[in-house]
Amino acid sequence: MIKKILLLFLLTFINIFSSNFSHSPEDVEIEKLKQEIKLLQNKIKKLENKKIEKFKQEEKQPKIGLVLSGGGAKGFAHIGVLKVLEANNIKIDYITGTSMGALIGALYSAGYTPNQIEKLVLDINWQETFNDSPNITDISIDQRSMMKNYNLSLKYDNSLNFALPKGIRNTQKIYLTLKNLLWNVEQTRDFKKLPIPLEIIATDLNTGKAKAFNSGDLAQVITASISIPTIFDPVKIGNNYYVDGLLSRNFPVEDAFNLGADIVIGVDVGTSLQKKEDYDILSVADQIVAIQSTSSTKKQRDLATILIEPDISNFKTTNFSNFKEIEALGEAATKEQLQKILDFGPKPNKRKSSLQYKNNFVLENIDVLTETKNNNHKEIIESIFKDSIGTNLNPDTLEKLMLKTYSLNFVNKIYYSFKNNTLKLQVEENPTNIVGLGVDYQTDYGTTFSIGTDISSFGKIGSLSTIEATFGDYLGLDLKNFSYYGVSNKVGILSSISYEENPFFIYHNKNKIGSYKSQVTKLEGAFVTQYSNLFLFSYGASLNYANLDPEIKNIFDSSIQYSKSYGDIFLNINWDKTNSIAFPTKGFKGEVSQRWGGNLG
Repeated sequence: MIKKILLLFLLTFINIFSSNFSHSPEDVEIEKLKQEIKLLQNKIKKLENKKIEKFKQEEKQPKIGLVLSGGGAKGFAHIGVLKVLEANNIKIDYITGTSMGALIGALYSAGYTPNQIEKLVLDINWQETFNDSPNITDISIDQRSMMKNYNLSLKYDNSLNFALPKGIRNTQKIYLTLKNLLWNVEQTRDFKKLPIPLEIIATDLNTGKAKAFNSGDLAQVITASISIPTIFDPVKIGNNYYVDGLLSRNFPVEDAFNLGADIVIGVDVGTSLQKKEDYDILSVADQIVAIQSTSSTKKQRDLATILIEPDISNFKTTNFSNFKEIEALGEAATKEQLQKILDFGPKPNKRKSSLQYKNNFVLENIDVLTETKNNNHKEIIESIFKDSIGTNLNPDTLEKLMLKTYSLNFVNKIYYSFKNNTLKLQVEENPTNIVGLGVDYQTDYGTTFSIGTDISSFGKIGSLSTIEATFGDYLGLDLKNFSYYGVSNKVGILSSISYEENPFFIYHNKNKIGSYKSQVTKLEGAFVTQYSNLFLFSYGASLNYANLDPEIKNIFDSSIQYSKSYGDIFLNINWDKTNSIAFPTKGFKGEVSQRWGGNLG
C-alpha cells in the first residue's frame, strides 16, 4: 500500500514539473518564432508563385530587335524612328547597327533619349569633327614658327621609308567626340550589359567579311564602323584593321535574331542604286556606297519582320545640314508601320532614361604603350598629363589633354581607357619627318614652286631642322635648325641661313618705270626659350647682305646701284594663338622686336 502511494506521488510530481518546464519563457519565445517563420514561409511561397506568373507573362512578351542601317547623314532618320517608338512605349530589347546606325543605336543603347540624341547631333560641329587635323594651338610654338603650309606632304622615317596616308582624313577627333558622349558607359566593355544590348558591324579589311562586335572600346568600334575606305583611316583593333560595315553588312538583321529577338524592326536608310544622266563628285560617292552595300542588303531585308523605309532618295549621304527634314521622314515612315508593330502584341513599357551624370575620374597613374617602345616619346606624353595627376578629371578636360597629345608630331592616333584610377593610353605612331610640295601664284611674283622637308628628333634633347627651296621666277633657299633641351619649357640654339629673291619696282605717276630683283642673304644665330607653349623668346645676332639687280632699267636713270652689308643684335618675343598657319579665322598673334645694328660697309 505504501509503495502505491509513493508511486502515485512520484507521477504527480513529474507531471507538475513537466507542465512547469513546457511553459518556461524560453519555450514561449520559441513557439512565437515558429509562428513567425510559418507566416514568412507562406509569404515567400506567395511571392514565388507571383514571380512565376510574372515570368510566364514576360515569356509571352515578344523580344523586339531594332536594326539601324548605315547611310551617312541619311541616318538622321533613325532619330525620327526612335521618337515614334518611344512615344508609343514600344520597348526595344536589342539593337544592331552599322555606320551611322551604329552611332545612333549606341547612343540610344547607352541611355540617351531620342530628344537628347537630336540635341547632340545638332550641337556637333560635323565639319570640324571630320576635318580631324590637330588643333594648331596645341602644337608647340617653336614648331609652329617653323611650319610651312604645303599643298601636298608625306611623312618618312630616318631610313627614308615614306608613309602614304591610309585615308584623306584621320578619325581621331571622331573617336574623342564619341568617348565624351559615351562617358557614362565607359567602364562597360561587354555591349550585352549596356542598358539595351548592342551589336555593331564593321568590315575586316583583310578578309572583306563582316565582323559583329559585342565587346571592346565602344567608341573605337563605332569609329571603325563609320570609317569609309579612302575617306577615313581604317581603325586598328587588336591585330586587324577595320572599315565601314556597309561594305559587308549594311543592314544587320540576322545579327538581331542571333541576339535573341523574336521580331525585328529594320530601318533601311542605305543608298539605293539610281540611274543618272549626269554625276557630280557627291553623287558618284553615293553610287559607290550603294554598289558596295546592295549585295548583302536584299537578303537582310527579306529577313526583317517589319521594314521601315524613309523616303530619303532626294538626300545625299553628305547632307548633314538637312537634319530636320531627314528626321521628319523617319518619323513619317515609322507611323505608317506602327499598327503592324502593335499587331505583334508588344505590351506598353515606358522606357526610363538610364543616362548617368558624367562623374569625374581621379587620375593617379599613367600607363603609356607606344608601338616603337620609345622612352622619349613616352616621357613627352606623360609630361602632358603630369599636372593632372592627383586631380579629378572630367571628360571635357580629358578630351583637351588627348587633343594636345594628338598634336605631337609622332602621334597618329591615341586610344584610352581607365581602370582603378590608372589611365591607359594606346598610341599609334607616325614617322616624324615630313616632305612637302607647294605651288603659288602672285601678281608680279609669278608662279613659284617650293619643296621642303622637316627632320625632327623628339626627346628631352631634341632637334627640328627645316630645308626649303623655291623655284620659278624667283629663287629661294631656307635652312634652319633648332636644337633644344626640355619638354614643355625648352631652351636651345637656333641657327639659319637663307637666300631670297623678290621683285622690287619703281613707279612714277602710278606707272611702273623700273623693275629690279632684290637678293637678300642672311645668316642668323640665336638662343631660344619657349615658355609653356605661350611665348617664344629669341635673342641673337644676324648678318645680312642685300643687292638689287635691274630687270627693266629705270627709264630716267641708266641704272640704280645698290648693295649693302649690315648686321644686328636682336631680341624677339613672339606669341601665337591663331587657328591656322596660312589663313587664321580666330585667335591672336603678335611680336615685339628690338634690334641694334648698322651698316657693315
